[in-house]
Order: sequence, then C-alpha cells, then structure tokens
Amino acid sequence: MGLYGIMNTSVSGMNAQSNKLSTVADNISNANTVGYKRYKTAFSSLVGSGGSSGHESGIVNTTVVQTVRQQGAFNFTSRGTDLAINGKGFFQVQDSQGSTYYTRAGDFVLDKNGQMVNSGGYKLLSAGGAPVTVDLNTPVWQASSEGELGVNLASSTPVRAGTVGLPSNFDYKTSVSAYDQNGNVVKIDLVYSKTGQNMTGTTVDDSTWKVQAYSTATPPVELADVDLVFDGSGNLMGGATPSPTELAFTVPNGETLTLDLSKTVTAGDKFSVNKVDIDGYGPSTIKNIRIESDGRVFGVYEGSAEKLLDQIQIVNFSNPDGLQAKSGNVYAATDASGDPAVGFPGDNGFGTLYSGAVEGSNVDLAAELTEMVQAQRTYSANTKVFNASSELLQELNNLR
Repeated sequence: MGLYGIMNTSVSGMNAQSNKLSTVADNISNANTVGYKRYKTAFSSLVGSGGSSGHESGIVNTTVVQTVRQQGAFNFTSRGTDLAINGKGFFQVQDSQGSTYYTRAGDFVLDKNGQMVNSGGYKLLSAGGAPVTVDLNTPVWQASSEGELGVNLASSTPVRAGTVGLPSNFDYKTSVSAYDQNGNVVKIDLVYSKTGQNMTGTTVDDSTWKVQAYSTATPPVELADVDLVFDGSGNLMGGATPSPTELAFTVPNGETLTLDLSKTVTAGDKFSVNKVDIDGYGPSTIKNIRIESDGRVFGVYEGSAEKLLDQIQIVNFSNPDGLQAKSGNVYAATDASGDPAVGFPGDNGFGTLYSGAVEGSNVDLAAELTEMVQAQRTYSANTKVFNASSELLQELNNLR
C-alpha cells in the first residue's frame, strides 16, 4: 500500500464530494425556478492494483446527470398564458438568433410584439414553426352565418285569417341582432302567425304556424319564411316533410344566416323567447387569450366572441435525460437524447396542456439539505485521511 496512493485516493474523494456539493448548490438555488430539473451526482469506483498480501487504493469517479424526465409539481396561477405540460413533452422555443431549443418552463407572457416569451427570454413556437403571435392592436370582426332561436308559441292562439305578416297581421314578434360583412349590427325582426295551413294552402289543423324574417328597413322587406308544424305534444315536427327546422336568409350587406328553430315549441297561453344565440361579432381588439388542453390558442374579443389564432405543438424524446442543458433553463437535442418527435398536446405519447399553471422545479429541499450534510461530512473525512497519510509520510521521512 503506497502512502502517495492513499493521498491521491483522498484527493479524489474530496473532488467527488465537491462535485456533489456543486450540484446540491445548483439544486437549492433553483428550487423556485419554473421547470427546473435537479442534478444528481452518481459515484463509481476505479480500483487500484493489488494482491492478496496488500491493497492499493483506487479513486472515485463522479457522473453528473439531470433528472429531466421527472416531473415537478404544478403551481396554479391566474394568468392564461402560463402553461404546464402534464406528462411527456417539451415546449419548442426559439432564441433571438433563431435557434430552436426545448423547455418545460411555461411561464409565458405576451411581449410588445404579441409574442409569447418565457422568463428565459425564449419565444414559444407554434405548429408552423413560427413564434406564437397574438395581434393585440388590429381590430377584427366576423359576419353572422349561423344561430339558434327557440321560442314558445302560445297554443291557445286562434288561427289568423288572411295574408299574414308585417305591418299588423301577425301574432308575435321578436328581434335578433346579426353582423354584416363590415361588422355592423343588423337588426332582424321575426314574426310568428298561426295559420292552420301549410305552404300549399291545404288545411292541416291549428298546430301550423308561419315564421317570417324581415329587415328593419322602411318599409320592412321580407327576407324569408317557413311553415312550422307541431305534433300533438307541442314539439316541432322535424324534417323537410312535414316541417323544416331551419330558417335561412341573407343578412342585408352580410352573409347567409341559418337559424336553427328546432327548440321552438307551442304550449300554454303566453309567448316567450327561450334561446337566442347568433354567431359573429363587431370590430374589437383582443381582450384576452384562451389556450385549450390540445394547444389551440383562441383570441377572446368583446362579448366573449372567440377566434382560433394558432395551435401549439410539443416535442418528446426517447431519452429526455440525454438532453444537454443550456442557459435559460432550456435543452438542446443530442445523440443521447435522440431526435425530437413532434405532436400536439394530448396525442398518443404526448402530455396535455394546463393553462393557468406552471411546472415547478422537482427539487426536494429536505433531501438536498440531507445530501449537503452527507457531502460535507464525507469531504471532512477525506481530509482526515489525507492528513493521516501526510503525517505517516512525514514520519517516514524522519526515519533517516
């Protein structure tokens, strides 16, 4: 057994514990870093030569790995642009030079250009490979094209004789608002008349009504009409025969609007409007954005109107722990990680998105403090071995 070998062994032990303390320091300092993955120090022995009559001490090697595949806990926020991946996958992000990296840090905010940027300064990429961009300043609008209108027509209403419709020969009237191609509100009047006969003039019974759509021009212009036939229970009888369940007409200066009338009934002795829902919206800038679990990004406008803006893709690797860590809590692909597999959140093999949440670090402070104490004690023990071998070497030198 050589004294110099013992000294080398103890020095390697001190270096190994120093490496462990270094990873512990990194882990503790980043305990609150969004998406951070803790480092772990693994030890392995390198044995020296020796025989049955003696032992030649070896050294200890260390390997530092990052636990990238281990998920951290979710921290829920009130900000819709904060994103967390529940399961496998990484966000694709881009730096200012246009290089692509991967991260679990989803604390995104909108910058002055409407791009989603995280705390590391990296831009989130969409399915097209370009940064997700939300135009916050340009107003948009959408013409109405479909809707739903359900009313209750009083069954006790007598059959109305003669030609029905505006200006006065009708039983009930309601109005709906639609949007034309320029985003202007267009009011449409709908009148209901109990006719007791179908479009061919053949008498059916007193459960047949006519609904007519009119523009609010002066004088009113009829846009469309249909006959509604109800069964004995007061429900609309669907199908082309004997009754349609839709009313379609062209909105003045707009598109064809198709109204679903299937929830119209006849019952009781009072008229009421039960359901009105028409799409389209007037000129408005984005008030908020909403992100679905499958990565779709919607802009929310005035009146809760929504428009699909983009969709986020995520990537996965066969060996996430083989990724190379870079500054800003991002990773680069390596031969050890494999090539990135691209998919949408929720696809087979990919996690889903949580909006309004971020993934915290996977650091356990209690465990790190325990590791720190162990490394400190072991380092101290190695110094004692070094001092002992140094004293023995001094004794050996004093023999002369």
